[in-house]
Amino acid sequence: MLDLIHTREFQRLRQIRQLGLSMFTYPGAEHSRFTHSLGVVHLMRRFLRHLIEAEHTSPAWIGELREHREVAEAAALLHDIGHGPFSHVLERLTGERHEQWTIRVLLGDTEVHQVLEGHRKGMAQEVAEVIRRTHPSRLVVKLLSSQLDVDRMDYLLRDSLMTGAQYGRFDLEWLIHTLRIGVVNGQPEVGLDVKKGISVAEDFVMARYYMYLHVYLHKTTRSADLMLDKIFERAAELLQDGVDLNMPPELARMFFRSDSEDRLSDYLRLTDHVIWYTVDRWQDVSDPILSTLCRRLLRRQLYKPIELGERDPLTVMEAWEDLLAGEEWPIRYLVLADEATSSPYTDSYLLDEGLEDDSPASAEAPGDAKEVASGEEEASENIYLFDEQGQAYELSRTSPLIRAIRNQRTSLKRLYVPERLREKLLRAMPEKR
Repeated sequence: MLDLIHTREFQRLRQIRQLGLSMFTYPGAEHSRFTHSLGVVHLMRRFLRHLIEAEHTSPAWIGELREHREVAEAAALLHDIGHGPFSHVLERLTGERHEQWTIRVLLGDTEVHQVLEGHRKGMAQEVAEVIRRTHPSRLVVKLLSSQLDVDRMDYLLRDSLMTGAQYGRFDLEWLIHTLRIGVVNGQPEVGLDVKKGISVAEDFVMARYYMYLHVYLHKTTRSADLMLDKIFERAAELLQDGVDLNMPPELARMFFRSDSEDRLSDYLRLTDHVIWYTVDRWQDVSDPILSTLCRRLLRRQLYKPIELGERDPLTVMEAWEDLLAGEEWPIRYLVLADEATSSPYTDSYLLDEGLEDDSPASAEAPGDAKEVASGEEEASENIYLFDEQGQAYELSRTSPLIRAIRNQRTSLKRLYVPERLREKLLRAMPEKR
């Protein structure tokens, strides 16, 4: 584990903020994906130790967890190794999700791969299978990637601490104490004791709900995210028109999505510092759109939100077209649309439809894990509680509080505009229908 931590690829995570541009909203949000990854492997070790030593865990499951313990811990440590700076903006630029880059790091010509294979031949592939959710140990997969996983638990507590927002806190010690393994639809599930765990399960889901609402989807953070996205969109347009933009060569090759053998090496050289350096240089380019957007982001002169309520963003933008026709910039750079349901921070457990009855979990329960086109399996969308007989109960069927959340979809629709235009556009807002 120490050898993995000392690799070039893992040390790179020190230079990538966990919360991207959230420091514009919460000045303390300067923590890195490096510290988060250490926290996740720490929690994985604690979860494994508790489940292996618990009297209620069957010998077969204890044997499975012991057999795959090293792989589980390595996967926990390396689960975010493929994240880039401002990850979701960069994903749109490269056309690849960070999970795909993680697999490339694990299986490619990297120090991480060498350490894994030096420890045990085939270990890199095993860790990749855990990340892909195709590993034969479903318990290991779900400890790292499910609705009750060590990844979520660390980032909620860590993000809550570093932002100063107390929404993300829950009783971690009690949650670990109530951990149980049960069977749902023939598959093992990591859940909680139905008597002792329901309150902490509610706290855990509510922590996620409020962190998404007030931290991850905060209007100021989303404004900064959208502006950075538009900076890269404008840069791509200028590059296609043959404009020479002064930027690091490894970033330039990302724009053109080169399939060269050096693509992974280029990607791994991208950090927050590279992006900020580039934005700083672009504030001096001749193109007024790119230079202004960069200057405003660097100085935190962010676009201002207009809350839409139930209005359709496209309908509102169409109503403003004539009003903005005299502006020098295209409307797509003046009005930035944002919907929470399409945000990279969307949580399917909170935003999914509720369940219909109070019966125990069944094969027909919505939100069960399913295969996706890539061959990888999506994370289970349910949290289960187990009684002494091993009967499973889906949380929203057992808790009226969670049922209420799941039946009420979170919908945050906003448009972001330059401050000088905000009042004029508000006056031209179409009436609600």
